[in-house]
Amino acid sequence: MRPLSSPIWQPSISRTLILPAPSLLRSAPTYPSSLLVWPKKNSAENFDFSLDASEVLRGTNDYIAHVSASVTTAQGLSTDISVSWCSIVNGLACVFLGGGEPGTTQTVNLEITTQQGRVISQDVFIAIVSGVASAAKPVPALSDGTPVPPNALRLPDKSILALDSSHTNQISLDRLLSTDGTHLTSSSGVDLLNQIFQTRTDVLLIA
Repeated sequence: MRPLSSPIWQPSISRTLILPAPSLLRSAPTYPSSLLVWPKKNSAENFDFSLDASEVLRGTNDYIAHVSASVTTAQGLSTDISVSWCSIVNGLACVFLGGGEPGTTQTVNLEITTQQGRVISQDVFIAIVSGVASAAKPVPALSDGTPVPPNALRLPDKSILALDSSHTNQISLDRLLSTDGTHLTSSSGVDLLNQIFQTRTDVLLIA
């Protein structure tokens, strides 16, 4: 099933770049990186920036299934350009960026994986205009600090649809018995146990 559209919040068209389709796409499962540049931003601005892979995937019946982003030029400063959240919005690989050292050109790497297993590792350059350095502004987040993209699914009470925080619950821990009722043991004489566990993870569901 393809990702649902986000009817309320929309990525900026002016900050969306189209990935050009390489001529060898049909014979190569990994898409080669090309030179792409997003519009420049002020350090104090928090904006969404997107990549459109529709040309790369034209005729394949494939679509983006996962996207992650990192700033490869970050130097560990509080004012480094940083990724506030990364999501798939209306089929686009969308990343929300804030901060950045004025007068520098930074590199943001997006790694896109498609439903059919294609991998696109794309560097995008972004210039930070001269001015006062600023740290990225905070974005909406869950109580554990997980950022909430604007297309996160919301329940009628406006809370975010998510599973419980990551944990493992032990359900049973019983000794295994043979048909005559005696305990089954290992070669070293230790009782064998029937261990059943239930695992849950904190996956944020998005449209």
